[in-house]
Amino acid sequence: MHKNILWCLLLAAVPAQAELSELNESELQETSGQSGITLSARVEFDEGTRISYTNDDADYLDGQDYWLIIENLTGAIEMKGLRLDLVSDFGPSGNEGALQWTLPDEIIFDELKTDGIYMSSDRETDTSSRFLLGVEVDGSLQFPASTTMSIFATD
Repeated sequence: MHKNILWCLLLAAVPAQAELSELNESELQETSGQSGITLSARVEFDEGTRISYTNDDADYLDGQDYWLIIENLTGAIEMKGLRLDLVSDFGPSGNEGALQWTLPDEIIFDELKTDGIYMSSDRETDTSSRFLLGVEVDGSLQFPASTTMSIFATD
């Protein structure tokens, strides 16, 4: 669950910027085709940053809506080299399409911490909110191999 929360934070907070420039004929001839997207980003959180999330489509057994709340998030998180590709040679017969997600080469935590992550029936924490965990991370996480996840349709 912790990894999912961090990925959601990263993907929600990463601003995208692109620039297109015209290539002349000689530059175009030297260009080779590449697929996919490689993302590197750093997200910094100021003192007092609060994130709350609810899933409006969830259908809980008790009929209640629940919020995931991150209180007082500070520090920074940086990822280097997250890759997303569309592949067409996936599956046992090698003819299925899939979205292939290659984990970043490195994730750097720069004094990333929070007062707590809570589950609550309200958007704000109160005495009835359930404390799930506290986080304090400083250092880097490196992936020694290209670890990929593939997402594909099934029957």
